[in-house]
Amino acid sequence: NEIGQDELGRIQHDAIRAVVRLQEDLGFKLATDGEYNRTFWQRDFLLKFENVRETAAKLTVRFHSAAGTRDHSPPTLRIAGRLARPRAIFVDDFKFLKSTATVTPKITIPSPTTLHFRGGREAIDRKAYPDMAEFYADLARVYREEIADLAAAGCRYLQIDEVNFAYLCDPALRAQVRNIGEEPDTLPTTYARLLNEALASRPTGMVVCLHLCRGNFAGAWVAEGGYDPVAEILFNDIAVDGYFLEYDSPRA
Repeated sequence: NEIGQDELGRIQHDAIRAVVRLQEDLGFKLATDGEYNRTFWQRDFLLKFENVRETAAKLTVRFHSAAGTRDHSPPTLRIAGRLARPRAIFVDDFKFLKSTATVTPKITIPSPTTLHFRGGREAIDRKAYPDMAEFYADLARVYREEIADLAAAGCRYLQIDEVNFAYLCDPALRAQVRNIGEEPDTLPTTYARLLNEALASRPTGMVVCLHLCRGNFAGAWVAEGGYDPVAEILFNDIAVDGYFLEYDSPRA
């Protein structure tokens, strides 16, 4: 609170202009805003939905690096009532990116699976959602609403940041998923259906790509393992146009 929101916004916009120029100078055919106006890659988006609350962690993840390991318990998102999207979330961010980029502007949003994965069924209010099918239907709907508004603003390239399929490749994380009452063998099918329903109304001409990572942060990572446990569903059952994947490394 040492500076006001207007001054912060000016600094962020200057940084975005600079990183867009960098990407264009490097010859990239599309550019992102570097997510310089976000605090967290997922919470800045998901907490904007009505009745999403932050709560204590259900999962503990272990970051690995050359310096050793470090356990971290990221906050879980709790669903306290029916999901709704009272206003656009990243649409203004996209509009600014579009205004400063001469190449194709690309916006990134967290996968809808993130709202379920860390807390599982116990993080979702049973009075609001006695049937999990209703939860997934509402979650897909609020995503469709945001994607429709992004499309109306001119978005033609959308990246969905999906860590949970990669996490489901790691035996240690699969065990933790079972510990919170979920079944890692069936979640990929559930999540593929959710992603497809979230994307069902995207306009013709909007490219959607799925970015999978293993929880990279400050030179450390969370998950390990090849794509074998999820590959059949990941590459055949999800209606996206492309993938950004880690591969050809000992942990991937």
